[in-house]
Amino acid sequence: MSAATQTNFAVQTHPVKAPDEEYFFEGAEKLLELWFCSSNPDTAKSLRCIPREEIDAMLDVARCKILHSKTNKSIDSYVLSESSLFVSDNRVILKTCGTTRLLAALPVLMNLAGSYAGLDLVQSVYYSRKNFLRPDLQPNLHRNFDAEVEYLDSFFEDGHAYCLGSLKQDRWYLYTFHRDVEFPANKQPDHTLEILMSDLDEEVLPKFTKDFAVDGKDCFMRAGIDKIIPAGADVHDELFDPCGYSMNAYMNDTDQYATIHVTPEKEFSFASFETNQDLVCLYSQTRKVLQCFRPKKILLTVFANDVSVKGKDAQQQLWDRELPGYRRTNVQFVRLETETLVYAHFVRKAPQDSSSSSDEDDGERSD
Repeated sequence: MSAATQTNFAVQTHPVKAPDEEYFFEGAEKLLELWFCSSNPDTAKSLRCIPREEIDAMLDVARCKILHSKTNKSIDSYVLSESSLFVSDNRVILKTCGTTRLLAALPVLMNLAGSYAGLDLVQSVYYSRKNFLRPDLQPNLHRNFDAEVEYLDSFFEDGHAYCLGSLKQDRWYLYTFHRDVEFPANKQPDHTLEILMSDLDEEVLPKFTKDFAVDGKDCFMRAGIDKIIPAGADVHDELFDPCGYSMNAYMNDTDQYATIHVTPEKEFSFASFETNQDLVCLYSQTRKVLQCFRPKKILLTVFANDVSVKGKDAQQQLWDRELPGYRRTNVQFVRLETETLVYAHFVRKAPQDSSSSSDEDDGERSD
């Protein structure tokens, strides 16, 4: 072929488009709980004084937004595009899933607490999460726990970091910090139960889709969430399109809360439940949660301070007893700066093994 002919038939090239990456969503949340105090208690106000537009801007940094909110005399509750936010007088709980940048919002939160509430000191920090299914998809800061610890250490001197569970299975990471302050004589009971559930039963998954329920309220009743939350709780929730569910609840006029989040896609199904309520037995509530979601794998944690009777009772039951239908593979006890923690990992028994656990039902405590 002549040079002229080659010129007439110039090769046209087109960029080769890579195949679309298979969809994935990380249901496991990053959880940050901050307790604040003031170097000048006489001028301190409530964190609930922070204006809504400032909260919106803080959540922009974390890469999530408020869908709706409710409030009582003790707590402000926000359902987010990625999980939940609770604000009370001196405590903030921010829980975000997906690829959010939760810890990037930390310095913003600290600045807002000082500027609007006069709460210029962080009294306690709790940051926790389970291991991610796809850490490679997370922002750089959240791709490994060592990086998260290094970042938190840049704000808090003498923080503590823990990894609970087997390094070859699901595990749970925790960072804590506590500043010594003089506690009031009437120290209040405080505890937190968190249940992280993976590989939900396939019959459960469709209940958290738009094909099954019309909206959040419809899903709350038809999926059985109403059986988990104590009677009389004020609830607001969201059923996402086409699937996914988030719920916040608070108990009467207290700062006691509960929150549930569900990622119902079969390939990476996940659900979480968290509460600090003391109206019903936490062990009994745990069993109701498991009956609703029927997960194959569970990570369960209970924090309790030294005056929380309900929390200590739940810890003892978790330590002493199996959960019907599940085999406990790991249980650990940790004494932290101001409270104790029990961590446990469970896997669902094979059907032929579950019948042997039915006798445990007779011993359920209803207190």
